Amino acid sequence: MNAAVLIAVISALIILYILFLPSQDRLDIIGENASNRDFGPRTEDVLLEDSSVLMEHFSEDEIDHTLPSLTLYSTTTATVLKDVASFYVKKSLFGEQTRDIDFSLRDTAQAENTLLSFSVKKSKGDLIIELNGKLLWAGPIEKVNADPIRVQKDALSTDNTLTFKVSNPGIAFWRTNEYLIENFKVTSDIVDSSSQRARVDFVLGKEEAGNIEKATLRFLPECENNRIGVLDILVNERAIYSSVPDCGVPRPLQFDSKLLIEGQNTLEFKSAKGRYLIDQIKVTTNLKDIPSFTYYFDIDSDQLRDINARRKSANFTMFFTDDREDKAAEIVINGRKTFMTRHDEFEWSLILDRYLEPGSNSLKIIPDTRLEVRRLQVVLDDQ
Repeated sequence: MNAAVLIAVISALIILYILFLPSQDRLDIIGENASNRDFGPRTEDVLLEDSSVLMEHFSEDEIDHTLPSLTLYSTTTATVLKDVASFYVKKSLFGEQTRDIDFSLRDTAQAENTLLSFSVKKSKGDLIIELNGKLLWAGPIEKVNADPIRVQKDALSTDNTLTFKVSNPGIAFWRTNEYLIENFKVTSDIVDSSSQRARVDFVLGKEEAGNIEKATLRFLPECENNRIGVLDILVNERAIYSSVPDCGVPRPLQFDSKLLIEGQNTLEFKSAKGRYLIDQIKVTTNLKDIPSFTYYFDIDSDQLRDINARRKSANFTMFFTDDREDKAAEIVINGRKTFMTRHDEFEWSLILDRYLEPGSNSLKIIPDTRLEVRRLQVVLDDQ
């Protein structure tokens, strides 16, 4: 019994001793030192690594982005802005009666052909009409159905006040000048131009956006000559065209390729007048070079000595996201070419030993197909 107690006490002391040791010493004692566990290559053996690389391939040096047709048009609606059944204004030696009529416009730029129309039941003297404090009409109206009074566009504002009054009788002080007005209306042709601008988006990949030499927009304007206004075209809110095009004539338009960006781009058409069908829209980019992906890594003299002595080997591997698509690329190591072709596989490897040089080394990948690379790396492996 005493021996069992002694063994238990010693075991407890040993456990406590191990628990209070530094972590590195504790791992050495229990046989779990990090250097003995397999977590892949050591950091110093990884010469190059990259992840989540999408390598686009373009078979031609010209890429077309075909876009849907757009229609630009405006609608005009005859609108009654104000309607008053009747009102009476007068002026005499003993007093004056005027009338203010308010009306509003959402957008003065949309108002065309604004008119005042009314009939006159009683009329004596001159009728004076002011709009926003400025004289609009002064004179007699002798017709029962008065001729409409046109309101100049620059006299209008969003909130408007019409003031009606009558002229002074003058030396005939005993007389009363007066007007009884019926069926008064303020009318205007309201132009809805919200459909006179249209936009369409298109997307450029990273390789295309960074490799554009020339950009061209092509479109066909279907319209009626002499019934259209200036057509404005913008790329990413920057103007590239502002003119009246020839209807029915295809128009190629070269613009600054620096306006195009990686990701979503916006092409906008707008016009102040007329109806346009913008058809056969196409943005074409001409590329400087076929897209390629270049990496650099270093080999020091000790590493190269181990490679030449066959103690180490430099292994280049690409890991793909799927094993269904065909994969092909030209691989250029320090200017020397080889090729990668794979079918239905998740990875591809190449021993680089015979291509390597002391110091900086280059690795260039020119895809012949679209490659979705999950990870690529160059690792020094033990022989």
